Amino acid sequence: MMSPQEVLQAAGPRPLAPRTAPFTHAKSEGGRTVRDYKRRAQHNEVERRRRDKINGWILQLSKILPDTNESSKSLQSKGGILSKACDYIEELRQKQQQMAAELQGMERLRLDNDALRHKVEEMCNKNAQMRAHLQQHGIVGLATGQ
Repeated sequence: MMSPQEVLQAAGPRPLAPRTAPFTHAKSEGGRTVRDYKRRAQHNEVERRRRDKINGWILQLSKILPDTNESSKSLQSKGGILSKACDYIEELRQKQQQMAAELQGMERLRLDNDALRHKVEEMCNKNAQMRAHLQQHGIVGLATGQ
């Protein structure tokens, strides 16, 4: 096996692939080539599509945000829409946290309620046993209030 140095030395100078068309520097005004203009035009098109997508997303945000009427939506700035979106998201987060806390409180109350129902049931059973015991000893009228 050869070391990296040996591989590099054995390879010698790299041959260049032949060009399919002769290379020309067609210079236009300002020292820019036709290739430069094509690259610039392609870049501009990509950038325009990116901006259009961003603008579309911002418009979509403005449509789903509450507290904005239709006439003012078209007049709002992008920054204003994004600011309102951030405020609304923070408001939703706070409401979600508040609802989660309320849900925990309700769950605690449900568990307390279940425990109290169980105690009431136990007391009713114990009361029935005591009444039966009193009846066995002939004290029923006094215990029931009759």
